[in-house]
Amino acid sequence: MQKHTDYIVVGGGISGCVLSYTLMKYGTSVLMYDLPDENKSSSVAAGLWNPVVLKRMKKVWKADEMMAELHTVYPDMENWTSAQFFDPISIRRVFHNAGEQNTWLELCDSPTFSAYLEDSISPVPDGVVGDFESGCMKGTGRLNVKAFIKAVHQTLYQQDALREERFEWNAVVRDSEGINYQDVRAHAVISCEGAQMSLGENGLSQKGFAPVKGEVIRMKLDAALENECIHQKHFMLSEGNNQVTVGATYAWDGFDMGPTEEKRKELEDHVAKVWKGAAQTIDHKSGIRPASSDRRPIVGPHSLEHTWTFGGMGSRAVLMAPYLSKVLVEHFMYGTALLEECLPKRFS
Repeated sequence: MQKHTDYIVVGGGISGCVLSYTLMKYGTSVLMYDLPDENKSSSVAAGLWNPVVLKRMKKVWKADEMMAELHTVYPDMENWTSAQFFDPISIRRVFHNAGEQNTWLELCDSPTFSAYLEDSISPVPDGVVGDFESGCMKGTGRLNVKAFIKAVHQTLYQQDALREERFEWNAVVRDSEGINYQDVRAHAVISCEGAQMSLGENGLSQKGFAPVKGEVIRMKLDAALENECIHQKHFMLSEGNNQVTVGATYAWDGFDMGPTEEKRKELEDHVAKVWKGAAQTIDHKSGIRPASSDRRPIVGPHSLEHTWTFGGMGSRAVLMAPYLSKVLVEHFMYGTALLEECLPKRFS
């Protein structure tokens, strides 16, 4: 018997989970295809959201819209899944000199930044090296990505809306009204495959991706770090039980090499400089960020009929996916405009 659904979503990482929820919230039916073992970005993502690029003290593109949607969508998804994964925590920027302090205080007086920066300079937590103190972000936090994906997948599975199997793009049959795929009939199919698409491994070609490899380590400290994220070039994120996640690195090659000794040493050397006590590495992981060549998401119609791309968010999927999902779904439902700067056709 043929199964009918409005949308097939391919890929069950952060972006695929948020998009599937948003489609269902607007009253459409969804069928997700995902092989969890193939998720090369969400599976190692720290899950942090932050509207400011702290290295350059610049706001992320469309930060205000994204932050507003984020603080609504994830708590709603907690209610939908009956799970907890949304954790508002402070991100603390440790200053390297007096100039960075002054810049912070100046930006606190700016209407553009005042919603996101605490208007004071504060001491660094015990154990952290920081001669010039620090400033704390407002409205930031982390998504427990593993718990989030597990909860969404369980909820979709209970609704017969998840198939844990590989999606074969060459088996899609398109006609004027939609697509057929095996026993499924749908209006359209949306690729949320992220790393697989950026590496050209999914069977659906899409120009514009520029994959970036990232590595993180888990360390055991000799003392507890407060429940926050310390940012000093790399981040050091408290995980409880004296453990922290440290990252992330950047590389534009070596995608099939897995974690490397070089990047592990880079992160361990960083901790040795910013933590006063002892620290021991207990885990080391790598993943592929599905970034784009112009640092804008890739969201919109693919060149193939009834096929859409939803990706290119790099390391900011937690921040961007709720807002971009709303834009795409409201286009489907009401015909509202897509974001011109995100359309895949810009890479044609």
